[in-house]
Amino acid sequence: MFTVTRALEEALFQHFICQKLEIAYAIHKPIPFFEDLRDKFFITERIYKESLEACQNLVPVSRAVHNILTQLERTFDLSFLMTLFSPIDLREYPNLMTVLRSFKRGNEV
Repeated sequence: MFTVTRALEEALFQHFICQKLEIAYAIHKPIPFFEDLRDKFFITERIYKESLEACQNLVPVSRAVHNILTQLERTFDLSFLMTLFSPIDLREYPNLMTVLRSFKRGNEV
């Protein structure tokens, strides 16, 4: 394990904000992303159900994901990035690899 400075955490948060739209469009189906967020308590059961319902009512998945990401800005935690870039999500949403590389480089795509 390593220590993350406040400056690095702030830089990662700012980069997350800049990459929200890229993340939202990389996630093309709600499952397993929504379930993972719910199961790890990043979103409530209510938000999970409302987001799934929105997708069933033809709200684009990218819009539902963007709404969730916007909510997560308020409680941003580095553990969220670990969840976002989990092996399961990277396998299910291969376009997230581009976003992950941007975090590793420390700049935007």
